[in-house]
Amino acid sequence: MKRLMIAAALLACACTPPPAPEQANTAEPSLPGVTLPVADRAGNRMEALTQNGANWCTSDGTWCLQTPEGSVVVMRGDQAAGTIMIGDVDDNVDWDVWPQIIRNSDDSVLVGVVRTTHQMYSGGGGEMSQLALYAVSGGATNEAVRMPLSASSMVRACFDEQDEQQRAGACHDQYAFVTRISLDEGVTEGAPRIMLETAAGSFPGRVTRTADSLEAAPLTEADLVWAHDETCSYRRTYAHGADGLYAPDQPLPPCSDYLEP
Repeated sequence: MKRLMIAAALLACACTPPPAPEQANTAEPSLPGVTLPVADRAGNRMEALTQNGANWCTSDGTWCLQTPEGSVVVMRGDQAAGTIMIGDVDDNVDWDVWPQIIRNSDDSVLVGVVRTTHQMYSGGGGEMSQLALYAVSGGATNEAVRMPLSASSMVRACFDEQDEQQRAGACHDQYAFVTRISLDEGVTEGAPRIMLETAAGSFPGRVTRTADSLEAAPLTEADLVWAHDETCSYRRTYAHGADGLYAPDQPLPPCSDYLEP
């Protein structure tokens, strides 16, 4: 298993949403992080896990995740509370523990596994990470939700001097997608609600993977900016349903330019 160190800034969330990025001249998409834990008024709490070798544990040691080959074992104290089987992976897929845990007021937990898919191209490459959250309760472990976590890619290439001139030296189209995840702090009873916020953008300017950039008009220095993608920069609230699964309050846009490496 290849370890992926997922930056906290992509996983955590701020209590106060950041101002919306400008339409042009934006930097590469990013979201500010916060210091965990984050808790709601019902007693549900998201906190960090600390890695110690093959174990990831809460600060009080009550909950730990162990990672024997091909699985994640959820431990409460010295007792196994559930097991997550990772399933088939290949050379293009890595997985790792999500370094957060959601401890629910009913003494159950939500733990996560991050799967990252890699793709190489002749002119670049890309990767996309997805978070699967599992509910662990009463000795059972069930997948509760999957959501996008992060993605980045570089596509296209310059093959000669004419291409470089047409692209003003920016030979790659770049795409970036980041998220932050937290709890709805306004919840007063029952299961937590999970907040997902995303930010996405492309460079140079507005590009799409469905069109050949070399067929567009030549670029100028003014075009060499990150463009904020309003459609793929969104907020969703995931609520716990009667079936035990979490679902967003609105459908997620496909955002295939970012999420299909």
